[in-house]
Amino acid sequence: MILAFEFEYGSNNDILERLLCEIATDFAILHAIQRTDNTITLFAEDNEERLGAFADTLAAMLPLSIFFKSTNVFVAPNRPQDGIVCTSTSCEDIVFTPKHLAFVDETLSPSLRTIGFDMYENETLIAKGVTRDERESLYEKVVETLVQGHFVKVCYRNETYTIAPIEAYETVSQTGDAEVIATDLSALERMVVIRDNEIKALATLERPALRLKVNAVFAQKSSIASRVWIRLANDLFLYQLSKALQKKGVAFLAKTTKPCESASFSVVIDENTIIDTMRICVFENGEIVLLKDDTILMPEALQKIEEPSHRAFASIMHEHRIFENVTTCFYLSCTHDDRIMQYSKEHGMLNLVSFPLPESYQALFEEIEHTSASAKRLVENYRTHFPDLYAKALATSIPANLPKSIFSLWNIASILLGLCDVWEEGAQKLIENAEDFGGQKGPRIDYYLQKEDALISDFNYLRLIRSAMSFKLAGTDDVTLSFGFMESLAYFISDTADAHKENMGCEKIALGGLMFGLKRFSEMVIKNIKPNHTICMNQELPIDG
Repeated sequence: MILAFEFEYGSNNDILERLLCEIATDFAILHAIQRTDNTITLFAEDNEERLGAFADTLAAMLPLSIFFKSTNVFVAPNRPQDGIVCTSTSCEDIVFTPKHLAFVDETLSPSLRTIGFDMYENETLIAKGVTRDERESLYEKVVETLVQGHFVKVCYRNETYTIAPIEAYETVSQTGDAEVIATDLSALERMVVIRDNEIKALATLERPALRLKVNAVFAQKSSIASRVWIRLANDLFLYQLSKALQKKGVAFLAKTTKPCESASFSVVIDENTIIDTMRICVFENGEIVLLKDDTILMPEALQKIEEPSHRAFASIMHEHRIFENVTTCFYLSCTHDDRIMQYSKEHGMLNLVSFPLPESYQALFEEIEHTSASAKRLVENYRTHFPDLYAKALATSIPANLPKSIFSLWNIASILLGLCDVWEEGAQKLIENAEDFGGQKGPRIDYYLQKEDALISDFNYLRLIRSAMSFKLAGTDDVTLSFGFMESLAYFISDTADAHKENMGCEKIALGGLMFGLKRFSEMVIKNIKPNHTICMNQELPIDG
């Protein structure tokens, strides 16, 4: 009898094949593996009793993955002879598998090798872990150090990071890349607002991080940002340390990979490690997009594309195999210039819409005043009713190297409207306000092109700012106004997509750039576009290009 175990796997990496090969080899069962695009099938041949036992083993030993889409089991007529031959059944570098973790739990070692690791205070050796008992004592020493409020630097040969008590998150976050490590899945809801599909994603083989809102209860008792990147332990030292911390009632740690001078204690582990840096967004329907992964190597042809927006568009076409289709791409980034583009075999890749910025707030006010008499009155009324905000804007410089993007325009608007006092946090504050909005509809902020009926045109930022100033003068509160910025952008994208379908024969809509890693925004865009269009987003390659 032959059973076929079929997996829809949304990645071109060989991890699933290697895991299936290892499990089947360990079970000593005749097998073959075939791959067709993103469908991987394991054929196993034996009697009915052994196949039943193998199915149970496979279910227990195969870890969850963010790339798993669906599974299916059926009786196959034969076992193919042209299946994949694994050159190596070793999965030593695949860290969070049941088999690997069982070994680590047995040895308390950070790796598959039983090695030593040491703890120092200001370069003085204070604990050493060679034997199992010594390693257990060392974990207890690290826990004690953290509980006492100290920072600990963890030094592998190829990676270094600092961990600290969660109470020190604000200090750690000053490095710019702070994350929260939850010591157990059960602790997550004590800190963040999280859905079931997000909990499942955090527990996968890839150990990704999610950006989540801190709940009101935790925010009241702790000095922490309103949103955090949170994950489970993503290397084996942290995995074992998390188990030891749980026993002491410690649910969360702060972590940074940037240099942190507050660490006088260090743990030195004499080996290399694989630390996953993956960050993802999980939508309400369970779809996952990849925001960041430093371990992924883009195909060489994509690496040669210098313009980030073009590279991101090309990566979506590569993933979804849509080079034969007329496709419009909306690329909205937080760090690069935005673009609306279109690709067709006939014309190649065309830039349709760019997003210019004002040189200064003074120039912005003057541009608005020159558009019409009513616009001039608008600026005068704003200056009269909000003199402090007007003066604050004039005193704020707009950096010359700012990316020409919606994110930058939101930053400019945030300062002008008084949503935030700090330039570097302006757009992020607008985003968080919009995500906190509890209503269903916001004010309609103007998103238009400079040439309204044209398909190729610059974005009209003057109308965007004018409409926002008008709503501010009308008394619209900051949270509602912020949501209007986000909701109106979602409508602008769907209206533009409809126009491209009608006038340019658009067959697919590609969404790229980190702005589409904002869950609420993306879900609004997808809801508006989906009835009339097929949407393509990165799921294997990073979304920002």
